[in-house]
Amino acid sequence: MPPPTSRSADWLAQAAAVFAKEWRCELRTRYALNTLALFAVTTLVVVSAGLGPLGTSAAEGTPVLPVLLWLILLFAAAAGLPRGFVQEEETHTATALRLAATPSALFCGKLLYGASLMLALEALVAPLFLALVQLEVAAPGLFAATLLAGGYGLAAASTLIAAMIAQARGRSALFAVLAFPITLPLLLLVVELTRNAVAGEPAGGALTQLLLYDATVTVASMMLFPVVWNP
Repeated sequence: MPPPTSRSADWLAQAAAVFAKEWRCELRTRYALNTLALFAVTTLVVVSAGLGPLGTSAAEGTPVLPVLLWLILLFAAAAGLPRGFVQEEETHTATALRLAATPSALFCGKLLYGASLMLALEALVAPLFLALVQLEVAAPGLFAATLLAGGYGLAAASTLIAAMIAQARGRSALFAVLAFPITLPLLLLVVELTRNAVAGEPAGGALTQLLLYDATVTVASMMLFPVVWNP
Protein backbone atom coordinates (compact mmCIF):
# COMPACT_ATOMS: atom_id res chain seq x y z
CA MET A 1 0.00 0.00 0.00
CA PRO A 2 1.49 3.40 -0.96
CA PRO A 3 2.13 5.87 1.89
CA PRO A 4 -0.49 8.56 2.61
CA THR A 5 1.75 11.31 1.21
CA SER A 6 2.04 9.44 -2.08
CA ARG A 7 -1.73 8.94 -2.29
CA SER A 8 -2.32 12.64 -1.53
CA ALA A 9 0.17 13.73 -4.18
CA ASP A 10 -1.45 11.38 -6.70
CA TRP A 11 -4.91 12.73 -5.84
CA LEU A 12 -3.75 16.33 -6.23
CA ALA A 13 -2.10 15.46 -9.54
CA GLN A 14 -5.35 13.93 -10.81
CA ALA A 15 -7.42 16.95 -9.76
CA ALA A 16 -4.90 19.34 -11.33
CA ALA A 17 -4.86 17.30 -14.55
CA VAL A 18 -8.67 17.46 -14.80
CA PHE A 19 -8.62 21.21 -14.13
CA ALA A 20 -5.94 21.77 -16.79
CA LYS A 21 -7.81 19.55 -19.29
CA GLU A 22 -11.01 21.53 -18.81
CA TRP A 23 -9.30 24.84 -19.50
CA ARG A 24 -7.40 23.47 -22.50
CA CYS A 25 -10.64 22.22 -24.01
CA GLU A 26 -12.40 25.49 -23.17
CA LEU A 27 -9.68 27.68 -24.67
CA ARG A 28 -9.76 25.50 -27.78
CA THR A 29 -13.53 25.78 -28.33
CA ARG A 30 -14.44 28.82 -26.16
CA TYR A 31 -17.98 27.44 -25.87
CA ALA A 32 -18.63 28.30 -22.23
CA LEU A 33 -16.68 31.57 -22.32
CA ASN A 34 -18.56 32.85 -25.36
CA THR A 35 -21.92 31.65 -24.05
CA LEU A 36 -21.49 33.18 -20.60
CA ALA A 37 -20.06 36.45 -21.87
CA LEU A 38 -22.67 36.90 -24.61
CA PHE A 39 -25.58 36.07 -22.31
CA ALA A 40 -24.30 38.28 -19.48
CA VAL A 41 -23.47 41.32 -21.60
CA THR A 42 -26.72 41.13 -23.58
CA THR A 43 -28.76 40.88 -20.40
CA LEU A 44 -26.84 43.74 -18.81
CA VAL A 45 -27.56 46.01 -21.76
CA VAL A 46 -31.26 45.11 -21.72
CA VAL A 47 -31.49 45.67 -17.95
CA SER A 48 -29.75 49.04 -18.09
CA ALA A 49 -31.85 50.19 -21.05
CA GLY A 50 -35.11 48.98 -19.51
CA LEU A 51 -34.55 50.39 -16.05
CA GLY A 52 -33.63 53.87 -17.21
CA PRO A 53 -33.64 56.29 -14.27
CA LEU A 54 -34.53 53.46 -11.88
CA GLY A 55 -30.87 52.52 -11.75
CA THR A 56 -29.95 55.92 -10.38
CA SER A 57 -32.68 56.08 -7.74
CA ALA A 58 -31.40 54.75 -4.44
CA ALA A 59 -34.86 54.66 -2.92
CA GLU A 60 -36.48 52.70 -5.74
CA GLY A 61 -33.61 50.88 -7.39
CA THR A 62 -31.64 49.49 -4.46
CA PRO A 63 -34.10 46.72 -3.50
CA VAL A 64 -34.44 45.30 -7.02
CA LEU A 65 -30.96 45.79 -8.49
CA PRO A 66 -29.21 43.12 -6.36
CA VAL A 67 -31.89 40.64 -7.45
CA LEU A 68 -31.25 41.45 -11.10
CA LEU A 69 -27.48 41.10 -10.66
CA TRP A 70 -27.75 37.60 -9.22
CA LEU A 71 -30.39 36.51 -11.71
CA ILE A 72 -27.99 37.50 -14.49
CA LEU A 73 -25.19 35.51 -12.85
CA LEU A 74 -27.47 32.51 -12.21
CA PHE A 75 -28.80 32.23 -15.76
CA ALA A 76 -25.37 32.88 -17.28
CA ALA A 77 -23.94 30.06 -15.13
CA ALA A 78 -26.82 27.78 -16.10
CA ALA A 79 -26.08 28.46 -19.76
CA GLY A 80 -22.41 27.55 -19.59
CA LEU A 81 -21.40 25.49 -16.55
CA PRO A 82 -23.40 22.28 -17.25
CA ARG A 83 -21.52 21.88 -20.53
CA GLY A 84 -18.52 20.22 -18.82
CA PHE A 85 -20.10 16.83 -18.14
CA VAL A 86 -22.40 16.93 -21.16
CA GLN A 87 -19.34 17.30 -23.38
CA GLU A 88 -17.75 14.22 -21.81
CA GLU A 89 -20.78 12.15 -22.79
CA GLU A 90 -21.03 13.64 -26.30
CA THR A 91 -17.34 13.09 -27.09
CA HIS A 92 -17.32 9.66 -25.39
CA THR A 93 -14.49 10.57 -23.01
CA ALA A 94 -16.40 9.82 -19.81
CA THR A 95 -15.12 6.23 -19.66
CA ALA A 96 -11.52 7.40 -20.01
CA LEU A 97 -12.05 9.90 -17.18
CA ARG A 98 -13.48 7.17 -14.94
CA LEU A 99 -10.32 5.15 -15.49
CA ALA A 100 -7.88 8.06 -15.21
CA ALA A 101 -9.08 9.78 -12.03
CA THR A 102 -10.84 8.93 -8.80
CA PRO A 103 -14.34 10.39 -8.46
CA SER A 104 -13.33 12.85 -5.74
CA ALA A 105 -10.33 14.15 -7.72
CA LEU A 106 -12.46 14.42 -10.85
CA PHE A 107 -15.16 16.34 -9.02
CA CYS A 108 -12.66 18.75 -7.45
CA GLY A 109 -10.98 19.37 -10.80
CA LYS A 110 -14.34 20.11 -12.42
CA LEU A 111 -15.35 22.26 -9.44
CA LEU A 112 -12.16 24.33 -9.64
CA TYR A 113 -12.79 24.87 -13.33
CA GLY A 114 -16.38 25.95 -12.67
CA ALA A 115 -15.34 28.23 -9.80
CA SER A 116 -12.64 29.90 -11.89
CA LEU A 117 -15.12 30.36 -14.74
CA MET A 118 -17.60 31.95 -12.33
CA LEU A 119 -14.86 34.23 -10.99
CA ALA A 120 -14.07 35.39 -14.52
CA LEU A 121 -17.78 35.93 -15.19
CA GLU A 122 -18.23 37.98 -12.01
CA ALA A 123 -15.12 40.04 -12.80
CA LEU A 124 -16.77 40.94 -16.11
CA VAL A 125 -20.39 41.33 -15.03
CA ALA A 126 -20.19 43.05 -11.63
CA PRO A 127 -18.24 46.19 -12.69
CA LEU A 128 -20.31 46.55 -15.85
CA PHE A 129 -23.54 46.16 -13.89
CA LEU A 130 -22.54 48.76 -11.30
CA ALA A 131 -21.50 51.18 -14.03
CA LEU A 132 -24.52 50.71 -16.29
CA VAL A 133 -27.14 51.11 -13.56
CA GLN A 134 -25.03 53.67 -11.66
CA LEU A 135 -25.25 51.73 -8.42
CA GLU A 136 -22.88 52.76 -5.62
CA VAL A 137 -21.65 50.13 -3.16
CA ALA A 138 -21.04 51.49 0.33
CA ALA A 139 -19.26 48.32 1.56
CA PRO A 140 -17.07 47.01 -1.31
CA GLY A 141 -15.38 44.43 0.93
CA LEU A 142 -18.69 42.78 1.75
CA PHE A 143 -19.71 43.00 -1.89
CA ALA A 144 -16.52 41.23 -3.02
CA ALA A 145 -16.88 38.54 -0.34
CA THR A 146 -20.48 37.94 -1.42
CA LEU A 147 -19.42 37.57 -5.05
CA LEU A 148 -16.67 35.11 -4.14
CA ALA A 149 -18.77 32.96 -1.80
CA GLY A 150 -21.88 33.14 -3.96
CA GLY A 151 -19.99 32.33 -7.14
CA TYR A 152 -18.35 29.33 -5.51
CA GLY A 153 -21.72 28.09 -4.26
CA LEU A 154 -23.20 28.36 -7.76
CA ALA A 155 -20.23 26.50 -9.21
CA ALA A 156 -20.43 23.70 -6.63
CA ALA A 157 -24.17 23.19 -7.06
CA SER A 158 -23.94 23.40 -10.87
CA THR A 159 -21.10 20.86 -11.01
CA LEU A 160 -23.08 18.18 -9.17
CA ILE A 161 -26.29 18.86 -11.08
CA ALA A 162 -24.42 18.78 -14.40
CA ALA A 163 -23.04 15.34 -13.55
CA MET A 164 -26.53 14.11 -12.68
CA ILE A 165 -28.15 15.25 -15.94
CA ALA A 166 -25.27 14.52 -18.34
CA GLN A 167 -26.75 11.22 -19.50
CA ALA A 168 -30.39 12.33 -19.48
CA ARG A 169 -32.58 13.69 -22.23
CA GLY A 170 -33.96 17.21 -21.99
CA ARG A 171 -30.91 18.35 -20.06
CA SER A 172 -31.74 22.05 -20.07
CA ALA A 173 -35.18 21.61 -18.55
CA LEU A 174 -33.90 19.03 -16.07
CA PHE A 175 -31.09 21.32 -14.96
CA ALA A 176 -33.58 24.10 -14.22
CA VAL A 177 -35.83 21.74 -12.25
CA LEU A 178 -32.97 20.40 -10.11
CA ALA A 179 -31.18 23.72 -9.69
CA PHE A 180 -34.16 25.64 -8.32
CA PRO A 181 -34.49 23.96 -4.89
CA ILE A 182 -30.70 23.72 -4.46
CA THR A 183 -29.79 27.28 -5.39
CA LEU A 184 -32.82 29.05 -3.88
CA PRO A 185 -31.29 29.36 -0.35
CA LEU A 186 -28.06 30.61 -1.93
CA LEU A 187 -29.86 33.27 -3.95
CA LEU A 188 -31.80 34.52 -0.94
CA LEU A 189 -28.58 34.89 1.05
CA VAL A 190 -26.53 36.59 -1.68
CA VAL A 191 -29.33 39.04 -2.47
CA GLU A 192 -29.58 39.99 1.20
CA LEU A 193 -25.82 40.41 1.48
CA THR A 194 -25.64 42.47 -1.71
CA ARG A 195 -28.34 44.80 -0.40
CA ASN A 196 -26.40 45.17 2.84
CA ALA A 197 -23.23 45.95 0.89
CA VAL A 198 -25.01 48.60 -1.18
CA ALA A 199 -26.52 50.20 1.91
CA GLY A 200 -23.32 49.95 3.96
CA GLU A 201 -24.95 47.74 6.58
CA PRO A 202 -23.15 44.86 8.39
CA ALA A 203 -23.43 41.35 7.01
CA GLY A 204 -24.98 39.95 10.16
CA GLY A 205 -25.46 36.21 10.15
CA ALA A 206 -26.11 35.98 6.41
CA LEU A 207 -22.42 35.73 5.49
CA THR A 208 -21.87 32.90 7.97
CA GLN A 209 -24.93 31.11 6.60
CA LEU A 210 -23.60 31.55 3.05
CA LEU A 211 -20.24 30.03 3.98
CA LEU A 212 -22.02 27.15 5.72
CA TYR A 213 -24.11 26.64 2.60
CA ASP A 214 -20.95 26.45 0.48
CA ALA A 215 -19.38 23.95 2.85
CA THR A 216 -22.54 21.83 3.01
CA VAL A 217 -22.95 21.70 -0.77
CA THR A 218 -19.28 20.80 -1.21
CA VAL A 219 -19.36 17.97 1.34
CA ALA A 220 -22.69 16.63 0.07
CA SER A 221 -21.44 16.75 -3.52
CA MET A 222 -18.23 14.89 -2.60
CA MET A 223 -20.34 12.18 -0.97
CA LEU A 224 -22.92 11.90 -3.77
CA PHE A 225 -20.65 12.29 -6.78
CA PRO A 226 -19.20 8.73 -6.76
CA VAL A 227 -22.73 7.33 -6.91
CA VAL A 228 -23.73 9.76 -9.67
CA TRP A 229 -20.56 9.27 -11.71
CA ASN A 230 -20.38 5.48 -11.32
CA PRO A 231 -24.04 4.36 -11.26
